[in-house]
Amino acid sequence: MTTANRQQRIYLHVGLPKTGTTYLQDRLWRNRDVAMRRSGLLYPGHEIDDHFHAAAHLQPGRYLDWVDPAHADAWPAMVRQMRSWSGPSIVSHELFATATPEQAAQLLRDLDFAPVHIVVTVRDLARQIPSVWQENVKNQYRATFDDFVTAIREDDPSAPPFWEFQDYPRILRTWAADLPPERVHVVAVPPPGSHDSLWARFISVLGVDDAELDRVVDSSNAALTPVQVELLRQLNSRLQPEDIEWSRYEAAVKRFLIGSILFETERAAGQQLLPADRIWAAERSEQMLGDIAAAGYRVTGSPDDLRVAAATDAAPADPIGESAVLSEALDAMAAMLKVMALPEERLTAAQRAKAIARGPARRVLSVTQRLRR
Repeated sequence: MTTANRQQRIYLHVGLPKTGTTYLQDRLWRNRDVAMRRSGLLYPGHEIDDHFHAAAHLQPGRYLDWVDPAHADAWPAMVRQMRSWSGPSIVSHELFATATPEQAAQLLRDLDFAPVHIVVTVRDLARQIPSVWQENVKNQYRATFDDFVTAIREDDPSAPPFWEFQDYPRILRTWAADLPPERVHVVAVPPPGSHDSLWARFISVLGVDDAELDRVVDSSNAALTPVQVELLRQLNSRLQPEDIEWSRYEAAVKRFLIGSILFETERAAGQQLLPADRIWAAERSEQMLGDIAAAGYRVTGSPDDLRVAAATDAAPADPIGESAVLSEALDAMAAMLKVMALPEERLTAAQRAKAIARGPARRVLSVTQRLRR
């Protein structure tokens, strides 16, 4: 452990959602033992979900359904671990992004025994908007991509929340109100094809040797193809919340259909913003980057990674036809039938008698069919 790493300090990663947070958290957890021994980095908690429970319990009014009294001690226990640790600690969950100024101040008071750094991972709007829409579709959202973009532009209150999770200048003002700008970090998600990686950028902010934390994890939240998302969106119209319990939807659709069937197929480029929407996204991005520059926050990576080009050479995607959706549905159904668990067969006495009687006929038919080949 280096001398620098022996200095007690805390890094609070407050999101943003859909910026590789799940990957970063899984990799931190996978490497937590070696990180403590070799790099002096503490990823506190007894379970990986302790960070989730800490964020939820900080905001009981917003996340009432997730506030479980059985996990009320998760955050106090993490604080005790960090207080007794002599080196850097990292707390990470994207739900911290929705905290109010009062809630942020409350949590920071709990950490007043060490210098706190705020870390936010950010991705450009041209990639972030389609990714957030797709994630909403994975959670029973039924609106089209174009309708979703329109709702974002118009701040439609009936749409799923977007800016309260993605307006990073406001989120940083909430968490960094009383911190010097040198302790506030914006980590830009590298663009496709970059020689850099999100993990390398993120871990460099913590002042930890990346080579020490070499247990790589696979992404558990990869993107679906546009046709797969359209299949899921249309499926949601037949599985509305009033028709199916969330626990059943989560198990059958999110974990099985998406996680085991669609996730295993070939990836493809996602949705693209329309030209007028790209111009708007480019202007909005410049406004947010201007706020970050004026605040003096540290940017890891290049601010250019967060800009949106008002024009693009990419050809517009072809409309998704019903035949493509049908083909995807049939592929998914075939894959599901190959691996799904079968119900336990319990025959009545009459059914067993019929099966015995049909047995010889089936064997004769089978032999006859083989002789005709």
